[in-house]
Amino acid sequence: MNNKIILPLDNVPWEEAGKIMQQTSGLVWGYKIRRSILERGLGVIEEIKAFGNVMLDFKLYDIPSAMTESLRMHIDAGVDITTVHCTSGYDPAAEGLSGENIAGVTVLTSMSENDFSRYYRGKDIPGMVEDMARVAATRYSYLVCSPRELERIRSLEIKKICPGIRPRWYLQEDDQTRTATPAGAIKSGAELLVIGRPILRSDDVAAAVRKTNAEIREAV
Repeated sequence: MNNKIILPLDNVPWEEAGKIMQQTSGLVWGYKIRRSILERGLGVIEEIKAFGNVMLDFKLYDIPSAMTESLRMHIDAGVDITTVHCTSGYDPAAEGLSGENIAGVTVLTSMSENDFSRYYRGKDIPGMVEDMARVAATRYSYLVCSPRELERIRSLEIKKICPGIRPRWYLQEDDQTRTATPAGAIKSGAELLVIGRPILRSDDVAAAVRKTNAEIREAV
């Protein structure tokens, strides 16, 4: 994978998203979407694929039959990656699906240790992510986790996607609590990096992507 940045356009209006994709096509792996599907339907995936790959991020969590119905629609529409929560226990093979385009989402990067301990008993975040990852590696091609847990699951044969990536040049604080730099995540085993606010809040989005790609190249 030459380009490693997934640019999230979840909350970007379609007209603005189109301009961003024109500016960044060829500089990023592709685009993480949600809102555009809700507004324009699954047909928008084909439009986005003119600019890059597509990660559809609904983090499905439902009974197996309902998840299978949604996943079939996503895959038939041409998504490269679509997400499910690991805690759903979804097994695509048992439902007649391949896990090739599926990413299992572990513990959200916005969740702090205090929040985690409120809902989960007897585990810390790294331990829970490791347990989820070991099962996910037998079912899905991708895993979504914080860069903080990468070292613990590095040996698992599954492609790691990390949100919560903050380039060295980005100094603002936000709601992501378990973060790392692009270079740090790549060196720890990440294949793809979801980088949103640092890039999208920049005055020049394409320049921000190039600057971040330079950090990634240092690690690679």
